[in-house]
This record gives sequence, structure tokens and C-alpha cells, in this order.
Amino acid sequence: MYTKLDDARQAKFINNFMQSNPNCTMKDIIQRCVTNRTRLKQLEMQGYFKLPNPIPYGKRNGLYRKST
Repeated sequence: MYTKLDDARQAKFINNFMQSNPNCTMKDIIQRCVTNRTRLKQLEMQGYFKLPNPIPYGKRNGLYRKST
């Protein structure tokens, strides 16, 4: 169980990371901030930050092709 202070500290750390890396993905946040997806969703639901949008399926699997 996390306290409000724990939530605020972790949210501040994650916010700082997202501000310094504006194009970061969920994977980057999870790896660099040493947390998990469930914890991120919990903090987002509490209103500490807004997570980046997921990468489209084709783009993340290398199937994305730009039409020229």
C-alpha cells in the first residue's frame, strides 16, 4: 500500500522524466522510472499526470510504411 507522500514523490519523478523526454513511450517510462504499467495507471487515475498515447500497432511492430 502506498501513502500519499509515496504517490507524490513517484509522480514528481515520472513528471520530470516525461518533461525532459517529450517523445518517450510507456516502455521508456517503465524502464527508466523503475515502475510497472499498473502503478502508472493508478497514478494517472489519481490525477498526477497524463500518460502518452500508445503507439499505433503497425508502427510499433515495424509494419508502418509512409505513403510517398
